[in-house]
Amino acid sequence: MRVLFVFILPSGGMDTLNRMRIKALRSVGIESCLLYFRRGSGSSNHSADTPVFYTTDHEEIRYILQFYSFDAIVLTSFFMQLELFRHLGFTKPIIFENQGFGPKEQAHQALVHAQPYLNAHADALLYPRTPHIEASFSALYPHKFHFSFSNPFDVDQFGYRPNPRVPVPILAWIGRLDDNKNWRDFLRLGSVVAQSVPNVALWVFSDPTLADPGEPAQLHAMTIELGLLSRVTQYHNIPHAQMADFLSQVGDSGGMLCMTSKTEGATAYAALEALSCRCPVVTTDSDGVREAIIDEVTGLYYQHGDIAGGTSQINRLISDVNLRKKLIRNGEKHVRNEFSMGKYANHFAVMLRYMGIGS
Repeated sequence: MRVLFVFILPSGGMDTLNRMRIKALRSVGIESCLLYFRRGSGSSNHSADTPVFYTTDHEEIRYILQFYSFDAIVLTSFFMQLELFRHLGFTKPIIFENQGFGPKEQAHQALVHAQPYLNAHADALLYPRTPHIEASFSALYPHKFHFSFSNPFDVDQFGYRPNPRVPVPILAWIGRLDDNKNWRDFLRLGSVVAQSVPNVALWVFSDPTLADPGEPAQLHAMTIELGLLSRVTQYHNIPHAQMADFLSQVGDSGGMLCMTSKTEGATAYAALEALSCRCPVVTTDSDGVREAIIDEVTGLYYQHGDIAGGTSQINRLISDVNLRKKLIRNGEKHVRNEFSMGKYANHFAVMLRYMGIGS
């Protein structure tokens, strides 16, 4: 069997997801190809044995479809492109996948706007176990095939690595510079924590090419305004393989990953990566994070916008060694058990068989 995965560009969580599921699906005899409409920061991450295409040219796409004779297409997020593949003559199943459309109301409205495209051209819907996404799909598309299962995570490829210990506790933040990912609250948290932990450092990981207009300049201005210029270090477009080293250092420093998102549509890979690298997590209840972070078991929650509450949770993790050890131990185990490559491959194969693909 051969499946084509389609997305706009390789970056962030989608780059990670595609690389991991290609490996997972190969173990059950499903070969994968990737089609991106343009290059991104993850373009150099893919292995040479996976066909990856970058084009928006209709004739080039038609040739790819004919040459590889795919058994199915999985198109993520860009529902308006569903019609293109039908126009180019693809008659086999197309699965529309959702990995998040931003805040809850925005996500619901996007799925409302998608109705003409999904109703006409999608054979099935695939989405992670995120409550607000599942609710919208169930309400808007009761007549479609629905499939929902956890994304895969390769703990053997991405996990804890011993590195030189950083002598100060580090608060890390990973994401796109936009309102929903909410980097502003991360800086506010860091500013308050610094009052009780004078040597705390803040590491910000982002891809400037994906930032909303004006956000990088606003981050710099707010860093100065809060007196954090000497504490904040920005890292841009770190190769995915190196992030395991950084997250391991954050955990070993006595620090943690801080997740401040308003809403996550899918399981945030940053949370899984941190847990796998023995890096504790403090997070808002952003819906999509619930699969990875169980409050007081694999991480700690605070209410969105509650800077005092978030600061309290951060200080707990810095000062309470036993709590850190418990969360680290539980987090590693949770990722290995619940997000295994084998589970994902089996779920995906069952989905294809249900749709008449494969034996």
